[in-house]
Amino acid sequence: MKLSLLRHGEPVGGRIYRGNQDDPLTEKGWQQMLDASKNQSWDLIFTSPLLRCQSFAQYLHQQQKSPLEIVDNFSELGFGDWQSQSSAQIGQDLVDAFKLNPIENKPPNAEDLYDFQHRVLNAFKIITAKNSKSVLIIAHAGVIRVIKSYLLNLPIEKMFTIDVLSASCEEFEI
Repeated sequence: MKLSLLRHGEPVGGRIYRGNQDDPLTEKGWQQMLDASKNQSWDLIFTSPLLRCQSFAQYLHQQQKSPLEIVDNFSELGFGDWQSQSSAQIGQDLVDAFKLNPIENKPPNAEDLYDFQHRVLNAFKIITAKNSKSVLIIAHAGVIRVIKSYLLNLPIEKMFTIDVLSASCEEFEI
């Protein structure tokens, strides 16, 4: 199976800890995703239910006539009290501590990282069991980091060492 992991493009509101806040894409974000998916097609498309992913997934579904499934478990990590705030507003020292040790330094009222990993991987394993030739997952940086950590056999505590750029599309053979 060819697995493609596509992160959403730039959302309205700039660079903040958005989490499960439901912001749409900017025009630039749409163009980034169009560029990332150009000349590609997939047998199945799966997407987060959040607008910044789902709206583009709906577009691809209509263009390619590929079946589309909205996967609630692919919503982004809930960042609790950090949601809607930039790194500068939070404090770079707190953000750095979180990235180095997300288990011990999680944002106040944030979703538990192990719970997040569990919900993402449950959905991912169901998808990979479908034996399709090519699958696209449109999701968020956190969701993609969890999947990549699993595929690369990295502990979840190291997920924030993985860079996932806006509208990046990476392929894996499973």
